[in-house]
Amino acid sequence: MLSVHGRWEIKIDNNVVIIWFADAWNEEAIVTFCKEFKQVTLPLINKQWAIISIFEQWQLGIPAIEFHVAELCQWFKDNGCVKDCHVYSPSFLKTSQLERIIPHTDSGYERCVFTNAEMAIQWLEEQGYPISNRQYVYDKFNLPAHSS
Repeated sequence: MLSVHGRWEIKIDNNVVIIWFADAWNEEAIVTFCKEFKQVTLPLINKQWAIISIFEQWQLGIPAIEFHVAELCQWFKDNGCVKDCHVYSPSFLKTSQLERIIPHTDSGYERCVFTNAEMAIQWLEEQGYPISNRQYVYDKFNLPAHSS
């Protein structure tokens, strides 16, 4: 088996799963990530919850990850995820891969893409999914905290 190529961190804040992705991903990374994601999100099953994914430092994945991503997306939709947002600077390559494999908005599930972490956090809050530790999102996005 090959070693894992790709980094991530998963944290739950209220009923929001905050995920930070980095580097280029191989199949071993996505398989390991999916197992960890399902384990970390067990306390949210049978509730309604949201995801914010920070892809700023992610560098795409090999085609072999796509099946696993699609399967995980179906799993989280089946298990209570109702709001999902991605945060990354404009990138044709990221948009091409993510938009092709991540589910689009449908009944009971809404996904949005933001180029700004603050906009994503505000959108989640407006949808009823506030994040208590906003600084964590900014740290992972490598941005200074938003000043009000």
